[in-house]
Amino acid sequence: TMATLLSKQITNKVPVPSANGATGIIFLLGDYTLTGSEASGDELEMVVLPAGYVPIDIIVDTQDLGTTVTADVGIMSGTPGTTSTRTCGAEFMAAKALGTTGIYRMDVAGGGRVAPTTANRGIGFALTTINTPTAAAVVRMTVMARPQSESV
Repeated sequence: TMATLLSKQITNKVPVPSANGATGIIFLLGDYTLTGSEASGDELEMVVLPAGYVPIDIIVDTQDLGTTVTADVGIMSGTPGTTSTRTCGAEFMAAKALGTTGIYRMDVAGGGRVAPTTANRGIGFALTTINTPTAAAVVRMTVMARPQSESV
């Protein structure tokens, strides 16, 4: 069965920045340490994108996560912070091979033009394929985002 996993920051309920009156760029960090029990089809929520904000760039800094690890990075369905069954798109990265140590950046055309919403949204990984996950391996996601008040 597919599981929804949460980063350390979401699990510990680190406050989500507010878009009220903000004009500058914010940085959102999500860290996750593999348990070794992750499976293909799991969704991993890393950060919460505040309402009214849009991504500028996304950086994934990862250790070797396993023998074969392929993941998409995108916007998650449902309410951020919940572990109910959710889905994750591929708006920012598609089919990234995370089985080796590396740095990955947002590279899907249109990822920087995602429209803002009036609700907070989760951004995370869809673990499309994972074989022999490396217990204790760490992945960090950094999202740079800006407020967008104009129409899209």
